[in-house]
Amino acid sequence: MDTDSMELVELEGIEDEQSAVARGRGTLLRLCVVAASILASIVVLSVLPILGATYPHSRVMVPSLTGPADALLQMFGLTPVLVAVAALTVLALIRRLPYGIGAVISLVVGASLTTAAVRNWADGWVPASALPNGYVCACISLICAATLVAAPRFLPMVWGLGAVAAITVSSAAVVGGAASIVGVVTTLLIVVGWWAGSSAVMLYSPIAAAREAQNPLDTAALAFRERMR
Repeated sequence: MDTDSMELVELEGIEDEQSAVARGRGTLLRLCVVAASILASIVVLSVLPILGATYPHSRVMVPSLTGPADALLQMFGLTPVLVAVAALTVLALIRRLPYGIGAVISLVVGASLTTAAVRNWADGWVPASALPNGYVCACISLICAATLVAAPRFLPMVWGLGAVAAITVSSAAVVGGAASIVGVVTTLLIVVGWWAGSSAVMLYSPIAAAREAQNPLDTAALAFRERMR
């Protein structure tokens, strides 16, 4: 082996080691986010009510907007969510993300089941308005799932449009009386916890990372068009 080859192997070893360190730090940070979201949820839904804190009940703020708000929330019912999850899993397949399908399903399904479990667990000593809302959970979890499988170049657009959608749906829930601001916050805590855990899994997707590094322009759209030829 010549000197240039040896130097190349050494550089690749250094890059691999640096990548491993970065993944380790990223995983630790995300696990801290998971722990923080769990702790914050317990404080809001258990500790504060025990200490005497009272949360306001939800109410219809603008009666004329009740119909449109309910219609918007219904867009995140079971069937639309399943269709969206299927689309995201297809995107993960097209982009050859090794852990993308599992991350998307675990995030959306896990957040939804946790929301249902928390509503059942905290029912009785916390007003229903302060409990996580299923429609808001579906919306935000789908947005977060999209960030896991979207190409890096599209992430700013996904986060930007996702933030607008999340704010719109959350506002509809509050205005229509389906949830209060506390309920939106508890929903957000649950989804953030699941997103942090799922994104930690996506850090260990070396095949997808190498593919993006070799050809940053190989987006899902281009890959799909190449396969259709």
